[in-house]
Amino acid sequence: MSKIKVSVNHNKCVGSQLCIMFSPDVFELNANGQSKVTSIEGHDLKELISTAEQCPQCAIKVLNVDTGVVLFPPEGLSF
Repeated sequence: MSKIKVSVNHNKCVGSQLCIMFSPDVFELNANGQSKVTSIEGHDLKELISTAEQCPQCAIKVLNVDTGVVLFPPEGLSF
């Protein structure tokens, strides 16, 4: 299985907390009220991408570290 990295762009995150609602074991709020990734261990790729798709600011990035391919957001949407 490929190594996956999930990150949050704090220049875009507005703290809507939708990611926390969909994946509470993966995300939590930081001191500034923005989401941060706690751990993706045990979560499948489909769930991670589905959660990232819920972000209204497109502030969550899902990356295949082995290939360098950005799995979300799609090309054309800025992270």
